[in-house]
This record gives sequence, C-alpha cells and structure tokens, in this order.
Amino acid sequence: MPTPGSAARRIAGRLRRPSPAMCVSLIALFLSAGGASYAAITIPAHSVGAAQLRTFAVTNPKLANNVVGSRKIMPGAVGFYRVNRNEVQLRVTGSCTGTNQAITSVSVTGSTTCGTSSPMESDSGAGKATTIATGTTPTTVATYSAAGGTAYLVQADPSIQVSAPTSGAATAIGGAHVTVTCNLAAGTSTSAVDSGSVTVNVDAAGDTEYASLPLRVLAPTSSNAQTMSLSCTQARTTGSSTTAPVVTATGTIYSLGVTPPTATAAAAARR
Repeated sequence: MPTPGSAARRIAGRLRRPSPAMCVSLIALFLSAGGASYAAITIPAHSVGAAQLRTFAVTNPKLANNVVGSRKIMPGAVGFYRVNRNEVQLRVTGSCTGTNQAITSVSVTGSTTCGTSSPMESDSGAGKATTIATGTTPTTVATYSAAGGTAYLVQADPSIQVSAPTSGAATAIGGAHVTVTCNLAAGTSTSAVDSGSVTVNVDAAGDTEYASLPLRVLAPTSSNAQTMSLSCTQARTTGSSTTAPVVTATGTIYSLGVTPPTATAAAAARR
C-alpha cells in the first residue's frame, strides 16, 4: 500500500517548472499582443527615418500652414509640368530679326510671334538744302511715311538760309527782305498742320543770314499709313538790292509714336 509520502512525490513530479524556451515564447506572445500600443507611446526621439515612412504617408492635411518655404524646395525641382500654366509663363526665348518687326504675342512656352511694325521713334533721314522758289507754290523740303495703328507726335525745325547766288555778288543782295513760310503736315490726309513764318533782312554787306522755324503737330490715330511732309514758300522784296538772294531750307521730320489715353482714362485724369 502506497504511503502518503510517495503519493506527494508523484504529484510534484508531474508539476514541473516551465522551461526557459517556454518563458521566452510567453514573453514574445505578450509583446506581440500589446506591442502596437506600447510602441505608439514609447517611440524614442529621432528614431523614425525615411525607411519607416510609407510612400505618400505624409499628406497635405498633415502639413501646417507656411511650413514649406523656398529653402525646403530643391533648386530646379519645380519645372514646367508642375507649375500652373494659367499663371506662370516660361522664359521668353524667341526674338524678331526682320526689318521693322516687333513681338506681337508670347506663348506660355516662351516662344514669340513677330509682326511688321513701324519704329515708334524714327525720322526722314538727314535733311538736304532745298532751294525755295518765289511764289505761292510750296516747295517740298522733306517727306516721311509711318505705319498706322498709333498717333504720332511729329516735329521739324527747318533751317532757313539766305545768301548771295555767287561769292562775288554778296553786296548785290544787301537790303533784300525775305519772308519764308513753312508748313508741317501729318495724318492720313495730312489734315493736321502747323505753320510758321520768319522774315530775314539782309544787311548792306550782303552777309549770309540764318533762321529756323520750330514746328510741331499731333497726327491722330489711324489704321492707315501716316503721311508727313514739310514744305516752304518764300516772298521777297528787293529793297535796295540789285540781285535776288538764294533762299534754301534744310529740314528733317521726326516722329514719335504715342498711345492716346482712352475716354475712361481721360475722364479719370480730369477728376
């Protein structure tokens, strides 16, 4: 018959202590069951890097306002395909190489379209001395034509010279009185006109006399070409002179394209 002591030894043999492997397994099971919440509140500082972030994990709502500045954008990172093409235009790359051409439009890619355009500031070239005939028929001194599309401020300063026909006849023109009248006309029908007159009195010695006439006119805006002309006439009394002097005019026409103010802008300026 078994004794009480032997029965107790058999029970103790069946209740063995857990092995080390079993302890490690139990600990791993515990950590795997509650590790997510544990890690969420105990991540050490500076432990999350690029490898720990999923692609597209940081979305726009996660970014605070005004946190991404120019120093955080890599140079050259924002290109043509990332900008708003309704607001940003690429660098202008085209140019106009033809005579009297100007850029009429620029595309979003920076390419240009050129068209014929009259220079906004131009002139008729160097003036030549033109002999002015006596009488009422004007003598043309200079002409010029500019493209339409704008108004022009036109000016000319003809230089008048009264001299003897030959070097040996200087005293023969002494006492002559010469009145020169010049007209500067501009516009599609040369309807804008400015006129001026000057009287030259030749002294008894018959010295060459000089004078000038400043003329200004505003040619109105027109889609047609603008025609500009400078012409002069002379009226003479001989006085005590025995020989008619030679009267010449030299002038250049200068034009400057201007854009007249609109009716709204003009009304605002008056206020």
